[in-house]
Amino acid sequence: MEHVIAGYIRQVWEDRDWLYKGQHGFRPGYSCESQIITVCQDISDSLDEAARLDAIIKDFSKAFDLVPHDRLLKKIAASAVDSRVVVWITEFLLDHSQRVRVGRHYSEDIRVTSGVP
Repeated sequence: MEHVIAGYIRQVWEDRDWLYKGQHGFRPGYSCESQIITVCQDISDSLDEAARLDAIIKDFSKAFDLVPHDRLLKKIAASAVDSRVVVWITEFLLDHSQRVRVGRHYSEDIRVTSGVP
């Protein structure tokens, strides 16, 4: 179900051209590899043109773990996503737990929270 909801939201945002063209993660046809190729090409072009190049690299791998759920839900609701989907996401976030499997062993279930103390 998560995959279906994510696909729906991505399609709504792509149809409305709300995704930044340089966004490579979580989009069909784009990947970490396509992002690296784009960056390498930009660096190569700058060197060929003897242009100055500045780069800032930021790791957002934990970004969504730190976003307060209420803020996230407000932004999703304001982005033309069907209200029923917003309700589903809200319910998912309010009553969601996860566990880790290593081989045949599972960790204890842990409730997912907004990540904000």
